[in-house]
Amino acid sequence: MIVEKELFMSKLNEKRKIFIYLPEDYDTSNKQYPVLYAFDGHNIFLDAYATYGKAIHIQEHIEKLNLDLIVVGQECSHIGNNRLKEYAPYPFYDPEYGSFEGLGDATMDFFVNELKPYIDQNYRTKKTRKNTFIGGSSCGGLMALYAAYTYSDIYSKAIVISPYVLESIDAILKDIHHKNIQKNTSIYLSWGSNEASLMHEFVWQTKACTEIGNSLSKKGVKVLYNVIPEGRHCEEDWEKECDTFLPFLVQ
Repeated sequence: MIVEKELFMSKLNEKRKIFIYLPEDYDTSNKQYPVLYAFDGHNIFLDAYATYGKAIHIQEHIEKLNLDLIVVGQECSHIGNNRLKEYAPYPFYDPEYGSFEGLGDATMDFFVNELKPYIDQNYRTKKTRKNTFIGGSSCGGLMALYAAYTYSDIYSKAIVISPYVLESIDAILKDIHHKNIQKNTSIYLSWGSNEASLMHEFVWQTKACTEIGNSLSKKGVKVLYNVIPEGRHCEEDWEKECDTFLPFLVQ
């Protein structure tokens, strides 16, 4: 069952659609469930809402694997390049789109101080850090990564898929070095060998993700790497990872 809500994001001063997946037995049991919070919620469940007409159908994989898990997806802004701003924890320059201020902290304020309290109050969740996860792909992957080392008191595990990190790599590494990351923090970090148009871009991405993973490992974070052969930067290929990262969350 997928429920749609609208919640107000105080720091960004606008309403945003929230998609909530509830397990099949939610209405017939008294169980409490762990929760995966996700960016780009419109691309997670239904093709009809997906930006490029293809969602990852995470609910189908949860049910196939018979997992107890609630998934909460926040829809990004579709106005201009606002998504790049909202899903950027640092100011950055993109060679195609120009310079952007980073509004990622405002977005995370919503996730931590408004979205999670709302979900915990209105649904049967396991509220503890151990049972609270976050995930995303591309710019959402960058945000999930940032959340993992900045809000490790909230999230115990993060799914970081094809993260958009090249433009912010120096800031990321500096931030990780200075953060006090809680013990028992785990990150699934993946990227595809066919995401970039040029081979040297894949080499840069691999170098950046490896540096990030090594820096996190030095802080005691458990990192599971998954480099996808022929993996592209799209929902069709990201869906193929569901059967790998979902067990990682609940194991």
